[in-house]
Amino acid sequence: MIHAVIPAAGRGKRLGGNVKKQFLTLCDLPIAVHTLTAFQNSPLIDEIICIASKEDLSLFESLVSDHSLTKVARILPGGERRQDSVWAGISYLGTQSDLNDLVVVHDGVRPLITSRLIEKVIEAAREEGGAVAALPVTDSLKKVSSDKMILKSLPRESIWAMQTPQVFRLGILMEAYRSAAREGLEATDEAMLVERLGLPIRCVEGSFENIKITTPPDLEIAEVLLRARAGRLRR
Repeated sequence: MIHAVIPAAGRGKRLGGNVKKQFLTLCDLPIAVHTLTAFQNSPLIDEIICIASKEDLSLFESLVSDHSLTKVARILPGGERRQDSVWAGISYLGTQSDLNDLVVVHDGVRPLITSRLIEKVIEAAREEGGAVAALPVTDSLKKVSSDKMILKSLPRESIWAMQTPQVFRLGILMEAYRSAAREGLEATDEAMLVERLGLPIRCVEGSFENIKITTPPDLEIAEVLLRARAGRLRR
């Protein structure tokens, strides 16, 4: 089986306002619904595990019901950090699923993910055991001091910026997360934890449209991109 774990328990502090970013409206639907719908529509995804804040569990249940997201098998309470929330999903799967199953982890606030990108990363993970969506860096990179002074330039040729989805076999993810817990390591994505095990991870070229909604301009850009995508589909 292929399971999608969608962490959507964040508080969205950088966006401001009283509404958490996963519930902000984007083209007339909450951001989280756009994300979950992409996985609902992917033929390779067998089930979705959604991770939400404890206070939002009933709201997510309503969204899942209202939008016929039938692949959502569980809505689980998350933790303070993204890492805690993803672990909630992985540890649940560890009690229910084969350790050779693939797990697709994708940020709940990357609503422009496409079925094609999901499929490309899954295909690579089937071959390597682990794969991530990522983009080669195009900007010049500088190492900067704590007082924002440039210290030196860094080569960009071999630098890639990580996105999600990130896909690994369930057993690999469980080992990586347990190792991090033993060592008190905090990571920003699954690749950071798995790479410490010395296992191969393939980078699959992602999309510049696959943005993470973090700031108000991100929301505006996502609105433009989604409307343009809808316009192309109507032609």
